[in-house]
Amino acid sequence: MIATIIDSLIVVLLIGSIGYGYVVSMKLRKLTATLKQLEPLVEQFSSAVDKSEQSVHHMRESIETAQRVPDPVDEPRPVEEAAASFASRRATKPVPAERNGVRVVRDKKEMVRAFFENSSAAKG
Repeated sequence: MIATIIDSLIVVLLIGSIGYGYVVSMKLRKLTATLKQLEPLVEQFSSAVDKSEQSVHHMRESIETAQRVPDPVDEPRPVEEAAASFASRRATKPVPAERNGVRVVRDKKEMVRAFFENSSAAKG
């Protein structure tokens, strides 16, 4: 009688363990499928992080280079003359399209246009 009770208890526990193993297996399959769907997003995020690290590195190099080059000393001028000189230098001086992997924009309009170009290129 006791042997039968122990045997039936073992059978019930084995059936419970098998059922629990099946449930865990189903959850793992679902998790694996979800991770496979997320793989492209993780790769894009990783490449974006790499690009940002490179940009920061290039910016630091540019800052260090700019700090090493001494600025020419100009004599003080009236404000109107300085503003006119700045405007003429800005108009005549070509702005490079890209410097050290960073796109240079001159005004807010170009910045907004570049933002939308970059966001549409990232989606496509």
